[in-house]
Amino acid sequence: MDPTEELILELSQALLALFNSSRGVMHGVYQGSHEAALFEAQGGVIGPGGFNHLTNVMDTARNIQGNRDAVELTLNRLQGVGPAVGLRVRSLCDPVLKLADDYLRIAQQTNNAATVLRQTDPARLQGVVLGQGGLGPEIGRTQQALVTNQMNAMSAQLTARGIEPRLIPSAQSALQPVLTSIRQLPLNGREAAQKLTGALGAIMVLVRQTAARAGIIGRARLTAALLGIETALVEFGARLTTPIIIIDRRVLHQLMGVPDVDGA
Repeated sequence: MDPTEELILELSQALLALFNSSRGVMHGVYQGSHEAALFEAQGGVIGPGGFNHLTNVMDTARNIQGNRDAVELTLNRLQGVGPAVGLRVRSLCDPVLKLADDYLRIAQQTNNAATVLRQTDPARLQGVVLGQGGLGPEIGRTQQALVTNQMNAMSAQLTARGIEPRLIPSAQSALQPVLTSIRQLPLNGREAAQKLTGALGAIMVLVRQTAARAGIIGRARLTAALLGIETALVEFGARLTTPIIIIDRRVLHQLMGVPDVDGA
């Protein structure tokens, strides 16, 4: 098997794992989980039995980091085998790598803020219980279900108990920017998937183009493996609400620096 094609196969598999990490399979990529982690750090409870959302946030971050590392390693190896092709393929992967980096950065910010709040305000929200997914009969990952909005809805009740109805107390001015970062995260699975749309389209065409080249020169096993990856990507793309962006194959040939092939 040609080393470049073998590495693109490995890259496709690693990217698929990273896509799955970043689309919300683990709930730590969502705004609600991060807000809940800060709420719990101050003694608040989510649901009748309580949860530990910070553990979920950090488990998700470790999963994303592991998959991102696998993609980065394969990209480095690909660049070592073919520098020009490696650079062009990396440019196609940059959007999903940046998204992973954003998730990792915000998870670390949430972890740092939760650590500070556990030290400075561990009992500020003690006795405050919020609904899992919201206060009303309809629960889910919605704006109304966010801890900040649930606290706002309970503002009068919290104020009467001497509790400032803010997720992060106003005295903690240094921690306020973490809320801005958290609002960059997807609210639910649909938003998480939409963030991957463009990157998915580019990578899927890369896989198709490589499979076509392998088929032309008779590498049946490589073609079958790549088509299996493509099937998984198509199934993933079918879950998106935004149509997949497909790059013209001739454009991809130019990006990869290979001649166009009729029927490829």
